[in-house]
Amino acid sequence: MCQLLMASTGDDLSLGRLPDDVLASSGQFATFRRRQFLTGRALLADAMFTQHGHRTLPAIMLSPSGKPAFADATLPYFSLSHSADRVVLALCGKGEIGCDVEVIRPRPSWPGLAQALFSAAENQWLSEHHTPLEAFWTLWSLREAWLKQQGRSIWEMASIAINPQPQRDCATPATPVQLWSARWQEYTVALALPENILPPTGLIPREKWCGYPAWVVRD
Repeated sequence: MCQLLMASTGDDLSLGRLPDDVLASSGQFATFRRRQFLTGRALLADAMFTQHGHRTLPAIMLSPSGKPAFADATLPYFSLSHSADRVVLALCGKGEIGCDVEVIRPRPSWPGLAQALFSAAENQWLSEHHTPLEAFWTLWSLREAWLKQQGRSIWEMASIAINPQPQRDCATPATPVQLWSARWQEYTVALALPENILPPTGLIPREKWCGYPAWVVRD
């Protein structure tokens, strides 16, 4: 089972469930980034309290690549992402998960980034798309979600090539799908899930998700 939770940096989330070391570590960030960090940790702490009864956020460890995970292996896998004032939390009890949220915003350098990092098929798809900027952020966020799931670096964007033609039947996908994307308000949200796990319902209706079953690692 997978869950998707969202919050805004302007939400009045309590920091009372955050341990002292988490509060102290937030001091390394500038003001707005600190707010994003604390919002994400508070959202995670609330989920651990309501679903698992933990009164404070359980201890988190970092992998050598910097991927966070609970020190207690019986707790769910999680992934956090932020863009502008939006913070997204994905939880999964069945295996590693990655999520990314991106506000669909102008970025003058996006054509050059796409040429440098995306496959020829992806660039062709972008050139023919009726909303190429949104399509760019879709492919970008799918990459970030996959890299997070794999515990890899943002600098490895070119290490995956995605077939940009999505499979839209989310209820009964014809082939195993691990990469998913959906539009939510002015954001694009992407998930990298364990095989045979469907994206969550609720916040984003399941029929809004598009699956991307065909992708290859280009290492």
